[in-house]
Amino acid sequence: MGLENTGNSNGTYIDSLDKNNPASTDALSQADEHLRYIKKTIVETFTGVTGEVTATHTAINNKCAEPVSAITSDGTTPSLNSAAGVTPANLGALLNVTAPAITTVTTNGEATPALATGITAAEIWSLVKTEALNSTYPIGSIYTSVAQVSPASAFGGTWTEYGAGKVLVGHDFSGTPDADFVAASIDGSVELNGGGKTVTASITVPRDGWGNEQENNALKEPTPIGRLITGDGTSDNQNFDNLAVASGDRTFTSTVSVLQPYVVVYMYMRTA
Repeated sequence: MGLENTGNSNGTYIDSLDKNNPASTDALSQADEHLRYIKKTIVETFTGVTGEVTATHTAINNKCAEPVSAITSDGTTPSLNSAAGVTPANLGALLNVTAPAITTVTTNGEATPALATGITAAEIWSLVKTEALNSTYPIGSIYTSVAQVSPASAFGGTWTEYGAGKVLVGHDFSGTPDADFVAASIDGSVELNGGGKTVTASITVPRDGWGNEQENNALKEPTPIGRLITGDGTSDNQNFDNLAVASGDRTFTSTVSVLQPYVVVYMYMRTA
Protein backbone atom coordinates (compact mmCIF):
# COMPACT_ATOMS: atom_id res chain seq x y z
CA MET A 1 0.00 0.00 0.00
CA GLY A 2 1.25 3.48 -0.80
CA LEU A 3 2.18 6.12 1.73
CA GLU A 4 -0.27 8.78 2.92
CA ASN A 5 -0.50 11.55 0.39
CA THR A 6 -3.53 13.53 1.62
CA GLY A 7 -4.24 15.92 4.48
CA ASN A 8 -2.53 19.10 5.61
CA SER A 9 0.05 20.29 3.07
CA ASN A 10 -0.08 16.99 1.13
CA GLY A 11 0.93 14.91 4.06
CA THR A 12 3.49 17.23 5.65
CA TYR A 13 2.20 17.37 9.25
CA ILE A 14 1.10 14.90 11.92
CA ASP A 15 -2.55 15.22 11.06
CA SER A 16 -1.86 13.54 7.72
CA LEU A 17 -0.67 10.30 9.31
CA ASP A 18 -2.95 7.27 9.08
CA LYS A 19 -2.70 5.03 12.11
CA ASN A 20 -3.74 2.05 9.98
CA ASN A 21 -0.60 2.25 7.81
CA PRO A 22 1.32 0.24 6.94
CA ALA A 23 -1.01 -2.66 6.36
CA SER A 24 0.16 -6.16 7.24
CA THR A 25 0.14 -7.06 3.58
CA ASP A 26 2.48 -4.25 2.58
CA ALA A 27 5.87 -5.21 1.32
CA LEU A 28 8.71 -5.01 3.85
CA SER A 29 10.66 -2.95 1.34
CA GLN A 30 8.34 0.03 2.14
CA ALA A 31 9.22 0.11 5.84
CA ASP A 32 12.00 2.69 5.38
CA GLU A 33 9.65 4.99 3.53
CA HIS A 34 7.10 4.85 6.35
CA LEU A 35 9.80 5.69 8.98
CA ARG A 36 11.08 8.65 7.00
CA TYR A 37 7.52 9.89 6.52
CA ILE A 38 6.80 9.72 10.29
CA LYS A 39 10.03 11.60 11.13
CA LYS A 40 9.31 14.19 8.48
CA THR A 41 5.82 14.98 9.79
CA ILE A 42 7.09 15.27 13.39
CA VAL A 43 9.90 17.64 12.44
CA GLU A 44 7.66 19.76 10.22
CA THR A 45 4.98 19.96 12.91
CA PHE A 46 7.24 20.95 15.88
CA THR A 47 9.56 23.39 14.11
CA GLY A 48 9.89 25.58 17.21
CA VAL A 49 10.99 22.78 19.57
CA THR A 50 14.77 22.97 19.84
CA GLY A 51 15.26 21.43 23.26
CA GLU A 52 13.87 19.04 25.84
CA VAL A 53 10.15 19.26 26.56
CA THR A 54 9.57 18.61 30.30
CA ALA A 55 6.00 19.79 30.73
CA THR A 56 3.43 17.11 31.54
CA HIS A 57 0.55 16.41 29.27
CA THR A 58 -1.77 18.04 31.86
CA ALA A 59 0.21 21.26 31.80
CA ILE A 60 0.35 21.24 28.05
CA ASN A 61 -3.38 20.53 27.85
CA ASN A 62 -4.17 23.41 30.22
CA LYS A 63 -2.03 25.77 28.21
CA CYS A 64 -3.59 24.68 24.98
CA ALA A 65 -7.17 24.63 26.24
CA GLU A 66 -9.77 26.66 24.41
CA PRO A 67 -10.20 30.15 25.94
CA VAL A 68 -13.08 30.56 28.39
CA SER A 69 -15.25 33.66 28.24
CA ALA A 70 -14.99 35.66 31.45
CA ILE A 71 -18.29 37.38 30.75
CA THR A 72 -21.35 35.54 29.50
CA SER A 73 -24.76 36.86 28.58
CA ASP A 74 -28.28 35.60 28.08
CA GLY A 75 -28.66 38.17 25.36
CA THR A 76 -29.86 40.85 27.74
CA THR A 77 -27.90 40.88 30.99
CA PRO A 78 -24.13 40.25 31.12
CA SER A 79 -22.74 38.19 34.00
CA LEU A 80 -19.38 36.84 35.13
CA ASN A 81 -18.56 33.21 34.40
CA SER A 82 -18.46 32.03 38.00
CA ALA A 83 -18.18 28.41 36.84
CA ALA A 84 -14.77 29.27 35.42
CA GLY A 85 -13.76 31.00 38.65
CA VAL A 86 -14.09 34.55 37.35
CA THR A 87 -14.70 37.10 40.14
CA PRO A 88 -15.10 40.91 40.11
CA ALA A 89 -11.76 41.21 41.89
CA ASN A 90 -9.69 39.22 39.40
CA LEU A 91 -11.52 40.79 36.48
CA GLY A 92 -10.70 44.24 37.91
CA ALA A 93 -7.06 43.21 38.35
CA LEU A 94 -6.98 41.97 34.75
CA LEU A 95 -8.32 45.31 33.52
CA ASN A 96 -6.04 47.23 35.90
CA VAL A 97 -9.02 48.79 37.66
CA THR A 98 -8.23 50.03 41.16
CA ALA A 99 -10.91 49.78 43.83
CA PRO A 100 -12.03 53.13 45.30
CA ALA A 101 -10.07 54.23 48.36
CA ILE A 102 -13.21 55.63 50.02
CA THR A 103 -16.47 53.73 50.12
CA THR A 104 -19.65 54.19 52.14
CA VAL A 105 -21.32 51.97 54.66
CA THR A 106 -25.04 52.47 55.16
CA THR A 107 -26.39 51.83 58.64
CA ASN A 108 -30.01 52.57 59.55
CA GLY A 109 -30.36 54.56 56.34
CA GLU A 110 -27.34 56.76 57.07
CA ALA A 111 -24.27 56.54 54.82
CA THR A 112 -20.90 56.72 56.57
CA PRO A 113 -17.60 57.07 54.67
CA ALA A 114 -15.22 54.13 55.06
CA LEU A 115 -11.65 53.56 53.87
CA ALA A 116 -10.85 50.59 51.65
CA THR A 117 -8.59 47.87 53.00
CA GLY A 118 -4.96 48.99 53.07
CA ILE A 119 -5.82 52.69 52.77
CA THR A 120 -5.09 54.98 55.73
CA ALA A 121 -6.46 58.39 56.59
CA ALA A 122 -2.89 59.76 56.56
CA GLU A 123 -2.44 58.61 52.96
CA ILE A 124 -5.68 60.25 51.90
CA TRP A 125 -4.73 63.48 53.68
CA SER A 126 -1.28 63.46 52.06
CA LEU A 127 -2.92 63.34 48.63
CA VAL A 128 -5.38 66.19 49.22
CA LYS A 129 -3.40 68.36 51.68
CA THR A 130 -1.98 70.81 49.12
CA GLU A 131 -5.35 71.55 47.52
CA ALA A 132 -7.01 71.73 50.94
CA LEU A 133 -4.38 74.22 52.13
CA ASN A 134 -4.80 76.47 49.09
CA SER A 135 -8.58 76.39 49.46
CA THR A 136 -8.70 76.93 53.23
CA TYR A 137 -5.62 79.08 53.89
CA PRO A 138 -4.45 80.85 50.69
CA ILE A 139 -1.29 82.99 50.88
CA GLY A 140 -1.94 85.98 53.15
CA SER A 141 -4.31 84.09 55.48
CA ILE A 142 -4.09 84.45 59.26
CA TYR A 143 -4.13 81.38 61.51
CA THR A 144 -4.78 81.58 65.26
CA SER A 145 -4.34 78.90 67.89
CA VAL A 146 -3.79 78.45 71.62
CA ALA A 147 -1.08 75.86 70.83
CA GLN A 148 2.43 77.08 70.03
CA VAL A 149 2.73 74.94 66.91
CA SER A 150 3.23 76.37 63.43
CA PRO A 151 0.40 75.38 61.07
CA ALA A 152 3.10 74.26 58.61
CA SER A 153 3.35 70.99 60.55
CA ALA A 154 -0.36 70.28 60.00
CA PHE A 155 -1.12 71.89 56.64
CA GLY A 156 2.23 72.47 54.95
CA GLY A 157 3.15 75.77 53.33
CA THR A 158 5.37 78.52 54.75
CA TRP A 159 4.16 80.50 57.77
CA THR A 160 5.61 83.34 59.86
CA GLU A 161 4.74 84.54 63.37
CA TYR A 162 2.44 87.53 63.09
CA GLY A 163 0.99 90.45 65.05
CA ALA A 164 3.12 90.19 68.21
CA GLY A 165 1.36 92.11 71.02
CA LYS A 166 -1.34 93.46 68.71
CA VAL A 167 -5.01 92.85 67.97
CA LEU A 168 -6.56 92.58 64.50
CA VAL A 169 -8.81 95.33 63.10
CA GLY A 170 -10.98 94.99 60.01
CA HIS A 171 -10.02 96.92 56.88
CA ASP A 172 -12.13 100.04 56.20
CA PHE A 173 -13.73 99.43 52.79
CA SER A 174 -15.43 102.85 52.71
CA GLY A 175 -12.75 104.25 50.39
CA THR A 176 -12.75 107.66 52.07
CA PRO A 177 -9.34 109.47 52.12
CA ASP A 178 -9.44 109.92 55.89
CA ALA A 179 -10.34 106.31 56.74
CA ASP A 180 -8.64 105.31 59.97
CA PHE A 181 -8.17 101.64 59.21
CA VAL A 182 -6.80 100.82 55.76
CA ALA A 183 -4.66 97.76 55.01
CA ALA A 184 -1.87 99.05 52.79
CA SER A 185 -0.73 95.54 51.81
CA ILE A 186 -1.60 91.89 52.21
CA ASP A 187 1.93 90.54 51.74
CA GLY A 188 2.92 90.80 55.39
CA SER A 189 5.31 93.74 54.94
CA VAL A 190 3.54 97.10 55.28
CA GLU A 191 0.22 96.57 57.05
CA LEU A 192 -1.07 99.67 58.84
CA ASN A 193 -0.05 99.74 62.50
CA GLY A 194 -1.24 102.03 65.26
CA GLY A 195 -2.57 102.44 68.77
CA GLY A 196 -0.92 101.69 72.10
CA LYS A 197 -1.47 100.03 75.45
CA THR A 198 -1.62 103.36 77.34
CA VAL A 199 -2.56 107.03 76.67
CA THR A 200 -1.65 110.28 78.45
CA ALA A 201 -4.65 112.23 79.77
CA SER A 202 -4.61 115.85 81.02
CA ILE A 203 -7.24 117.50 83.25
CA THR A 204 -7.26 121.30 83.90
CA VAL A 205 -8.84 122.57 87.15
CA PRO A 206 -9.67 126.30 87.67
CA ARG A 207 -7.62 127.88 90.43
CA ASP A 208 -10.37 128.37 92.98
CA GLY A 209 -13.58 129.42 91.38
CA TRP A 210 -12.99 133.17 91.87
CA GLY A 211 -11.61 135.79 89.55
CA ASN A 212 -8.40 137.78 89.79
CA GLU A 213 -8.07 140.94 91.95
CA GLN A 214 -9.50 144.02 90.29
CA GLU A 215 -7.21 146.63 88.83
CA ASN A 216 -5.81 149.11 91.40
CA ASN A 217 -7.14 146.86 94.16
CA ALA A 218 -10.61 148.21 93.53
CA LEU A 219 -12.11 144.94 94.63
CA LYS A 220 -9.98 142.66 96.74
CA GLU A 221 -10.14 138.89 96.80
CA PRO A 222 -12.77 137.64 99.22
CA THR A 223 -11.76 135.92 102.39
CA PRO A 224 -10.97 132.16 102.16
CA ILE A 225 -14.28 131.28 103.73
CA GLY A 226 -16.57 129.60 101.23
CA ARG A 227 -14.02 129.13 98.47
CA LEU A 228 -14.79 126.21 96.17
CA ILE A 229 -11.23 124.97 95.72
CA THR A 230 -8.39 125.65 98.13
CA GLY A 231 -4.91 126.42 96.93
CA ASP A 232 -3.37 129.01 94.65
CA GLY A 233 -2.65 126.63 91.79
CA THR A 234 1.13 126.53 92.28
CA SER A 235 1.47 123.51 94.55
CA ASP A 236 -0.56 120.59 95.84
CA ASN A 237 -0.69 121.73 99.49
CA GLN A 238 -1.60 125.29 100.48
CA ASN A 239 -2.69 126.88 103.74
CA PHE A 240 -5.33 129.50 104.09
CA ASP A 241 -2.80 132.33 104.30
CA ASN A 242 -1.99 131.84 100.62
CA LEU A 243 -5.52 131.76 99.33
CA ALA A 244 -5.66 135.49 98.79
CA VAL A 245 -2.88 135.19 96.23
CA ALA A 246 -4.58 134.52 92.89
CA SER A 247 -2.70 132.50 90.24
CA GLY A 248 -3.37 130.44 87.09
CA ASP A 249 -5.33 127.23 86.64
CA ARG A 250 -3.84 123.86 87.68
CA THR A 251 -3.35 121.02 85.12
CA PHE A 252 -3.05 117.39 86.26
CA THR A 253 -1.51 114.78 83.91
CA SER A 254 -1.84 110.99 84.23
CA THR A 255 -1.08 107.85 82.14
CA VAL A 256 -4.22 105.75 81.62
CA SER A 257 -4.48 102.12 80.38
CA VAL A 258 -6.75 101.72 77.35
CA LEU A 259 -6.48 97.92 76.97
CA GLN A 260 -9.77 96.15 76.30
CA PRO A 261 -10.38 92.71 77.84
CA TYR A 262 -8.25 90.25 75.82
CA VAL A 263 -7.09 86.66 75.40
CA VAL A 264 -3.56 85.98 74.14
CA VAL A 265 -3.27 83.49 71.24
CA TYR A 266 -0.56 82.47 68.77
CA MET A 267 -0.95 84.04 65.32
CA TYR A 268 0.73 83.05 62.07
CA MET A 269 0.43 84.36 58.52
CA ARG A 270 0.97 82.19 55.43
CA THR A 271 3.63 83.66 53.13
CA ALA A 272 4.15 80.81 50.62
